[in-house]
Amino acid sequence: MSALPPESTSLQSLVGQRDPREPRNDYQNPFAKRLFLVIDSVPEMQRALAMTLASFGAEKVEYASKAADALAKMSRFEFDVVLCDYDLGNGYDGLYLFEEVKERNLIKQSCVFMIVTGERRAQRVISAAELGPDDYLLKPFTGEVLAGRLERAIRRREAFRAVDEAIMRHEYLAAIDTCSRKIAEKGEFALDFMKLKGSLALRIGDYDTARTLYMSVLRLKTVPWAKMGLAKSLTGLKQYDEARMLFEEVLAENDRVMEAYDWLAKLYRSNHALEAAQQTLQTATRLSPVVLRRQKQLAEVALLNKDLDTAESASRETLEIAKYTWHRHPIHYALLARVQLARGETGSATRTLASLRRDYRYNETGEWMATVVDSQIAQQSGNRQRAAQLLSEAEKGFDRLAEDLPPEAQMEFARTCYQQGRSDSGDQVMRDLVRNHHDDEALLSSMGDLFDEVGRGENGRQLIAENVQSLVELNNRAVREAQAGQLEAAIDRFLKAHEEMPANLQVMLNLVNAIMAYVHQNGWHESHMRRAQELLVRVREQAPTNNKFQKLLQAWRLLVEKFGRPQWMV
Repeated sequence: MSALPPESTSLQSLVGQRDPREPRNDYQNPFAKRLFLVIDSVPEMQRALAMTLASFGAEKVEYASKAADALAKMSRFEFDVVLCDYDLGNGYDGLYLFEEVKERNLIKQSCVFMIVTGERRAQRVISAAELGPDDYLLKPFTGEVLAGRLERAIRRREAFRAVDEAIMRHEYLAAIDTCSRKIAEKGEFALDFMKLKGSLALRIGDYDTARTLYMSVLRLKTVPWAKMGLAKSLTGLKQYDEARMLFEEVLAENDRVMEAYDWLAKLYRSNHALEAAQQTLQTATRLSPVVLRRQKQLAEVALLNKDLDTAESASRETLEIAKYTWHRHPIHYALLARVQLARGETGSATRTLASLRRDYRYNETGEWMATVVDSQIAQQSGNRQRAAQLLSEAEKGFDRLAEDLPPEAQMEFARTCYQQGRSDSGDQVMRDLVRNHHDDEALLSSMGDLFDEVGRGENGRQLIAENVQSLVELNNRAVREAQAGQLEAAIDRFLKAHEEMPANLQVMLNLVNAIMAYVHQNGWHESHMRRAQELLVRVREQAPTNNKFQKLLQAWRLLVEKFGRPQWMV
């Protein structure tokens, strides 16, 4: 337990009437055994919260003064309550931290996450927080006020303990089943379980279940989170016009529901309405400027629109925000340099390159990305010999690093190849990307934008279509073999496909499925099952919310139980 900060008499207005040294009966004290995390960059506020928590019997309290410290602590400990100041410095706010924590699955479902804020920011926080944290608390406050708010929030969160373990293990189907049982009981928290079930269904891409759930909620009560959820479900079901109207309706009712702007912009961009997408993102970034993915998307859309002023401003913001988050990556420097080169500012791009080399010294991926950017700068500066030499060096590094590079970094390398007339190399990179991510519509759309940018629009669309189709045909042939009882042939076909496309999640999962069918039919096969287990572990690390993975995970557990092999559990 961290020591409580020393008491400060100037902060008595924040403290309740109970003497913090007064002993309490643990049976009557619901806070004694709970682990608290206080996140605040101001030491005086940490001391104030320490006294306030002590005033009603909280005994186990940890502290963090910045987002990075908070993330590190949440990675190590299971907190019951997080009290987070809205303003965390460096443009980073508590709502963004909450979003990151949820995305990384760092807190259990029953953890209470409460935003603490000053009066002048209250309206902004309340509006933005509607779909997020459990509550908000205005400064100054007394111990009694905080205790009362926490008691209510904890009681509500306690109901979710039933799904905690499943969610922390990424067993979303089991969590959804628990939610369904709780909803059927029609208890006090039935609506809360409906909200959780909907969010989990969206998370694993079960859009039909999510749509049905949100429509049933809206028949009971018109609440913004259900309207947002329904719009997301319709987007997943490709009912784009209906989804767009719902997102617009949400914003008409509350223009601070920031998530709605992001989804609207995605819909506009996928429909090639780039001006509308940019306007939507610019409105959102004015209201909430410190969300990395929003600034990055604005930079990309503005660059496609050839609005280079906006593109540079947004790419700079992206880079600055990323420095303080787990999203930090060399690709953000490459984006800024590309915008600067588009403006003809080779000097600015060179300075960005220098920052990249400095910030990623001794990092293999960062140094490789710097070589790619350096090649682009040399090409634009007219030094074609040096550009070609650097590109050849980057190509050697690419062969070594490709498996661990994100698609954006691979596309940046392909872009450089096309710019220097090395179309075969660029096509090979893009072909492998399509084959490893053939069902990622957003990525395929971005790849189409790249092909248009480098003047290979028609050829690029043909490359994408042919490789997507080849994956569909491969899968269909293997499925026909499996249906005909030729399971060994299906396994062999997926094995060869996996060797060619080691990052393709669907191929990995199809191979696991074929192996499981073989074992059901022919009995335990040690080497096949070992391979399947390794693939399931890999998919869980990369895409735990994949719908097919969730279904296979349940089937896998039944299979290993059937054969009495508990050591093979994933």
